[in-house]
Amino acid sequence: MAQVRDELLDHEYDGIREYNNPLPRWWLWLFYGTIIFSAVYLPYYLMGYGASTQERYEAEMAAAAAAHPAPPPQAGGGGEQAAVAMATEPEAVAAGKDVFMTNCAPCHGPQGQGVIGPNLTDRYWIHGNKPADIVHVITEGVVDKGMVPWKSVLNPTKIQQVAAFVMSLEGTNPPNPKPPQGDLYEN
Repeated sequence: MAQVRDELLDHEYDGIREYNNPLPRWWLWLFYGTIIFSAVYLPYYLMGYGASTQERYEAEMAAAAAAHPAPPPQAGGGGEQAAVAMATEPEAVAAGKDVFMTNCAPCHGPQGQGVIGPNLTDRYWIHGNKPADIVHVITEGVVDKGMVPWKSVLNPTKIQQVAAFVMSLEGTNPPNPKPPQGDLYEN
């Protein structure tokens, strides 16, 4: 027997009478389907029977790392050794000076005397004065002190050239240097 639509029901609320308008079958089946789906989804994902969010994330990151391996080191790689070797090459130091003037001089001053950033000409260093320390600070930055990491802006060769130029600044006497900061390092 077919259900009668728009049938006036017997009850009344505050003078309002209600019609019997059942929901469409497709909507009811969709609703029942979401209930069944949630009965499966809830225990599997939220009660621990399936892979946790962290496990799925780690699996996806491993798959992404396998699909996109790290690029090979660029020419001029070698970090500390390359920076030390470049410190003896006038062309590399000059190229490092150009990069320093463009990117570093606003904070460290054109002669490395220190403005916002520390003085690079004295023997006092906040993060170490070894070539590896200088390359690391340029590459990774010191975000809590306001120095941005330059690894995404400068290629490894330019970072080594800047480090070579910074190493050449030690012992120079620029006018109006910033007072010493950090620990005293002997050569």
